[in-house]
Amino acid sequence: MERSKAEMRKMCPQQRARCLAYQPLSKEVQGWMARTNQRLRSQKQRPSEPRRGRAADGPKSGEMTRRDTLVGQLKAAEARGRIRETRLRHQSLKVQEINLMISCQSSAQRAARLELLLMPVTETEMRSDDCLDKLQVHSISEKAFTFCFLQ
Repeated sequence: MERSKAEMRKMCPQQRARCLAYQPLSKEVQGWMARTNQRLRSQKQRPSEPRRGRAADGPKSGEMTRRDTLVGQLKAAEARGRIRETRLRHQSLKVQEINLMISCQSSAQRAARLELLLMPVTETEMRSDDCLDKLQVHSISEKAFTFCFLQ
């Protein structure tokens, strides 16, 4: 179903995009697609050449691959550190929030009930691969709970 240009202009952008998605391609776009397909076919038929950005196999390429793997490992370590810091920050904020909720209770009985209800997850239930995380989480939770009971 062909629509006039005036009807297309009246449509909202989403509806216009839906209509245009099913329209036949213009001659200009068909030409672009034909040239691209022709270029891809000619590249397939040619023997593979070394890329311009990379050096040919030799002593330099070995150094570059080692450097690339080292950079990748460093980036991964940085990302793990950021995730670890975020997790620890979230856990400490959660402990602080729980302690605040417990301290704001009107009676000791309500505070004890809430504390039992909101017990922190033990380290055995948590799935963590980093031993330092477990130790730090344990020390943070101990400090937070002792601080809560001393006041």
